[in-house]
Amino acid sequence: MSVDLDKATTRNFLDGLRSFLATFDDQRDTAREVDALALTESREHHPHAVLFEDVVPRLQHYSFIVLPTVILEARLAILCKTLCQDHGLSPSLDDMDGSFIDRVRRFLKDVVRVQPPPDLWRWVEDLALLRTCIADAAGNPNMLGQSEQHRLQNLVRRRTGLTLEPDDLLFSRSPLLAQHAETVLLVRSEFCLDAVTAAQGLFGYLYQHQAPGGC
Repeated sequence: MSVDLDKATTRNFLDGLRSFLATFDDQRDTAREVDALALTESREHHPHAVLFEDVVPRLQHYSFIVLPTVILEARLAILCKTLCQDHGLSPSLDDMDGSFIDRVRRFLKDVVRVQPPPDLWRWVEDLALLRTCIADAAGNPNMLGQSEQHRLQNLVRRRTGLTLEPDDLLFSRSPLLAQHAETVLLVRSEFCLDAVTAAQGLFGYLYQHQAPGGC
């Protein structure tokens, strides 16, 4: 069936993402070793050290949140459309209202009659929230609505590799403005790896229970 090809494509995407993350971390560590001598001197004399030691890795990890979220949502959409095509299911994902995540969950539950394990599905919701924080608020929770701020704080408490910390780099201020650090989201490699692992687990479950009724 066409879903078998989709399964292979999804697996390749996620395996590639894991390799990409591992390669980035290895190259970053190598660069730190090469530049270790320069970094022992005053940072005021090495502005590039601040940029590449602090800001760029932070933004790079932001990209590792956006990338798996994009892949996750794209492959969920393809899976739902493929199931409709292969089994003649109705209504389709496009016929439903609500956010994309809500529509997928309702389609799987009500049409395919399969419910992914709650711990795996929560990763979908968590990544969607983090993507919103990063893409719409530059990682600054104060730029989110109150409801999203509370959800983000709860998420940071639940997941390893996420913190909310004062930032004086990305949100650095002009000398004419009051000097105080903004709170920003920091993402570490262990969270990114856990996110890819969860995505692999979710799709493994969905492809195993791909027939209507979860068989």
